[in-house]
Amino acid sequence: MYDCGTTTVNDYTLIYSGHSSSDKTRSAHGVAVCLNKQATTAWKNLGSTWEAVNERIVMVRLACKPINVSVIAVYAPINPKNQQMASTTSDPFYADLQTTLDKVPKSDMVLIIGDFNARISVQQHTTSRNVVGPHAVDTINENGERLFDFCSLNNLVISNTFFQHKPIHQKSWMHPGSKTWHMLDYALVNKQFRSSIEDVRVHRTAAGAIGTDHHLLRIKLKFHLRSRRRLIKAQLHRIDRKKLKNEQCKLAFQRQLNARPQQQQTSSETIDDKYNSFVDYVHQASGAAFQQDGNGGKQKEWLTDEILDLVDKKAKAFLDWQNFRGTTLESKYKKSYHLLRNLAKKKIEARQVEYWDELSIEVENAIKQHDPAT
Repeated sequence: MYDCGTTTVNDYTLIYSGHSSSDKTRSAHGVAVCLNKQATTAWKNLGSTWEAVNERIVMVRLACKPINVSVIAVYAPINPKNQQMASTTSDPFYADLQTTLDKVPKSDMVLIIGDFNARISVQQHTTSRNVVGPHAVDTINENGERLFDFCSLNNLVISNTFFQHKPIHQKSWMHPGSKTWHMLDYALVNKQFRSSIEDVRVHRTAAGAIGTDHHLLRIKLKFHLRSRRRLIKAQLHRIDRKKLKNEQCKLAFQRQLNARPQQQQTSSETIDDKYNSFVDYVHQASGAAFQQDGNGGKQKEWLTDEILDLVDKKAKAFLDWQNFRGTTLESKYKKSYHLLRNLAKKKIEARQVEYWDELSIEVENAIKQHDPAT
């Protein structure tokens, strides 16, 4: 890939940066960012911002809501064989990458993606858990140390190493000599947006279609923002309708109303204040007399104590059956469970029919008496 620029192919926009065409060579390198139609719109909404740093680094900035995303595509030099090679290739690369990263606004989400030709090991996870995850697969090399130091300095996270996958879905490149697979392609993200990376994994089928010896690295991204605190509302009393028909509960409620202390009359107290005070006391008294027992969970109105007791027995019989499975007593407890299950089913069906008949009669009588509550 030579020169730099942008080009459109169908609905896709390609932003690329390569070696100068005036000095063509077989060892020329290049990087690019390909945007689909939606990403192209986001790129244009931010003024079509991009920068071709050199043939190894290109930066694109996208307008996303509510946070802008800066994507930096890289192709790092191979692991240096000696100090001289490192000083002429790896050192300038990381210096240019640092300069590019410094230009990105601090509020942006930063994604640095590409072939770093680096190997990261689990050992780095033990010393810096915020940079390297527990799922690194290689032995660290010199490029890996440079990558680790770069991430530590800039509060970046090597997101690949935080997701557990099969080895074929983690390693992206096979060494042509040893035939050993390695993780060389990485997705770096600034630490404050680490939770927005939901998954990183390798897909093998795309490599053959585009003629590369590296497998496709897919990053699943979703913004996770801080939510507003929910206001805790006071829970309303749940009234047990059975207690409304209980004479003892009704008498207890009447005694509490009669025992309401008389408040002293004040000139500043209005009729609305008196009404609100009375309503609050009635709510308090009704809650004490008619509130549902237990944790306040909603219960079917047709349920009776007999049915609840039968359901408990059925549950106990099921546990007994499970505990004696594989023994000589299994058939006995299994038969007991099936009998209780069938009995509970019949009782529930009969009670439901009876309940709806009672409710229908109650509604019919209320209509005849012109009861406004219906």
